[in-house]
Amino acid sequence: MPFDWLKGFHQEMEKAPDYAEKTLAAYRLGMKAKGSIRGVRVEVDPDGCPASRALDPAAEYLPDDAPHLPLPDCPKGGRCRCVYRPVMSYE
Repeated sequence: MPFDWLKGFHQEMEKAPDYAEKTLAAYRLGMKAKGSIRGVRVEVDPDGCPASRALDPAAEYLPDDAPHLPLPDCPKGGRCRCVYRPVMSYE
């Protein structure tokens, strides 16, 4: 895929303490603007913690209902490789 580098880049970046708030706020704004975003998914790190692997990878969340990343019990903390991805209306 042409944007595979971006996927890896996002997963390798250390998450700021406000990662969840800022990212979900951006998706919330996109939805409020009546754009193509209909929700978010959590892209789980296959080598992640048990709590992340227990998440349904196909689950769609409204930004207010999405799990807060990194998950509270994640031993990787800000180095967690789980990320939010938008769910688009045309998917």
